[in-house]
Amino acid sequence: MPELSVVISALNEQKTVKNVLRKILQVFDNHKIDGEIVFLDNYSTDKTGKLADEVARRDRRVRVIHRINGPNKDLGSSLKEGLKKAKGKYMLIMDCDMSHSPEEIPNLLKHKNEADIIVGSRFIKGGRADMSMKRAMISRSYNLLANLLLGINVKDITTGFKLYDRKVIRSLKLESTGFGLHPEIMIKALNKKFTAKEIPIYYRRSNKKSTLNYKKQFKSYVIPLLKGAKEKYFS
Repeated sequence: MPELSVVISALNEQKTVKNVLRKILQVFDNHKIDGEIVFLDNYSTDKTGKLADEVARRDRRVRVIHRINGPNKDLGSSLKEGLKKAKGKYMLIMDCDMSHSPEEIPNLLKHKNEADIIVGSRFIKGGRADMSMKRAMISRSYNLLANLLLGINVKDITTGFKLYDRKVIRSLKLESTGFGLHPEIMIKALNKKFTAKEIPIYYRRSNKKSTLNYKKQFKSYVIPLLKGAKEKYFS
């Protein structure tokens, strides 16, 4: 069992995939982290999977899963598969477009004994985010609503950059597709009385043209929020 599993789901990220994987491995080496990377090539139509395979052939700490014949192509299903196959005592989800810096990994990991979930937060003091006004408004509004409705004392539950103790992930039945998986994990974990601690991070804007559907994203956020409220107040 390695100390840390970094789970990455990627769709058409051939420009950044090798750089991301190499930087994470370099962080493992520089900080003496016993880690692995679980990389999911989620129906890419470019060379993302092939380039990831090249890195994996040179370093056994990288495992590549090609999702080409599965029933679901969504991000949530991809990440759930990666978390299920991760072997680490701690699990960290990262993006593949360099919006999450591998250099932040040791900072989250050093706080691992302070809470069950270490949140890489964009919205606390010291945190920063290169985001469009529209996306920032959606994220901040959702986090405010979650705090008011569920009493969650976390300012950034929508961030995907979180470090989880293995026991948290293994205790939850996850259902969400898309980006809704990130708040679902957080909401269900806090409803089960797991603890969370926020650490400031710098979220960088990707150079890749965004294909984010805000209407679809917000819907995927709302479902776990409503289910979380039902579980908290009526279960």
